[in-house]
Amino acid sequence: MSQESTSTAAPNTTGTSSKNSCLFLDFLISVPPKERQRMLQKPSCCFFIYRMLPPIAQQVTIQLIWKGSFPKADDLEVTKSIEDQVKLLEDLGIVSKQANGKYLIDNDYKRSYMYAAMLGAASISSLVLETNDEKRRGKEVEKKAVERWDCILRYLALPSEENTQAVSETTRNLFKKANFTSGDSRIEITTSGFQFLLLSPVKQMWTYVIEYLKLEMSQGQDIVEVIEPLIQIVLLANRGFKAEKECYQIDPSWSIPQQELLNHLRELGVIFIRKRKDGVFFLTHLLTHLATNETIDDTSAERVSNGKVIVETNFRVYAYTSSLLQLAIIALFTEMTYRFQDMSVGMITRESVRGALQHGITAAQIISFLRANAHPQCIATSGAINCLPITVADQIRLWEDERRRMDLKDAYIYSHFESEDEFQGVCDYAQERGILLWANAQQKLVIVNEEGHEYVRQWYKRSKGGETST
Repeated sequence: MSQESTSTAAPNTTGTSSKNSCLFLDFLISVPPKERQRMLQKPSCCFFIYRMLPPIAQQVTIQLIWKGSFPKADDLEVTKSIEDQVKLLEDLGIVSKQANGKYLIDNDYKRSYMYAAMLGAASISSLVLETNDEKRRGKEVEKKAVERWDCILRYLALPSEENTQAVSETTRNLFKKANFTSGDSRIEITTSGFQFLLLSPVKQMWTYVIEYLKLEMSQGQDIVEVIEPLIQIVLLANRGFKAEKECYQIDPSWSIPQQELLNHLRELGVIFIRKRKDGVFFLTHLLTHLATNETIDDTSAERVSNGKVIVETNFRVYAYTSSLLQLAIIALFTEMTYRFQDMSVGMITRESVRGALQHGITAAQIISFLRANAHPQCIATSGAINCLPITVADQIRLWEDERRRMDLKDAYIYSHFESEDEFQGVCDYAQERGILLWANAQQKLVIVNEEGHEYVRQWYKRSKGGETST
């Protein structure tokens, strides 16, 4: 009997469905209850948590605050949605179920939310608007902010010594801990890193911030002390601020972790600090990404207003950009054919998409990226959804479905049996053990799973030695 290792294919009978959830709320659930309760006592945190809740959860919260209960729905589907949102509120510690089956709102949350609702986001942020004209000279704030964020993405997409020096050690440790990069002397992007690059800007920013908060927690930092100033700054993004015009004082009483947070937000580009000695920081429009729930459809708040990509129905892609970062991302799922100074041309093919899928990139991520970076003219002509031709989107999904038809598993093939009895003995033993994947009596072939190979090998030794197999 001879053997060889191989991979067998089996039909994929299990569907893969992922439910979108808010990264910030998921992180909040993972925070220890004691620290989470401290957040519920702070008006700014409560107000921000409310904004990040799904609409149904917001309605349930308001009903419990003002009426002490919420109405039951007649429709079963709506009832299930309400139950899911109530479960979310329970996990967050906002509501609790009593012995009589009624739900009560947390007193700390109720008190903090009502206080915040009366004052408004600007007041509860408690940050002081700077009025010194000499310090309000934040020239090219937006340009410098985008450059800082691009440095981080470039480091991930095109690891090099130059790009490594452009980011902080915290960013490098964060990407490594999040499994976006691997290696010490030679940094390489991982499958998760590729997926991160294809996310919309809002999801990218939130993913980065959540990984930073996790890193702070792993280092033993007081997470409430770090989250509170973060939320206070983010709340200012909803005031229709004007970059280069408004700046806020850096609170000298902030602790070291809070000062480090400010420096990190500066590296992200969501704020701009001209000089540390000025004692002020400017807000940038990248901050609006953190003021948005990342579960919102990619066709609305997550859209990049200055998109550069045009996709035609013949699968040809035109990228009106000279950015090496953007071109590197597009090349992940496109065969680039022409490169000019400010425009590149490529084709979306079956091979290029399958190559991206093998790196762990999904069809939904490719479609989301193309829509989020669609040229404004495409959006104006065809709308937020059809800016990417439906035929192209459907074909990308079909190419992904092709790979879902089979699941590959490592296995061992046994052949060239010395006798019929030996073949039948291996078949019977493998079937009894539950390790048999396939057998053919005519060709005298037996395939067992990877875990079962050792059992068959031991059985074969015993049978050759004259022992009775069990």
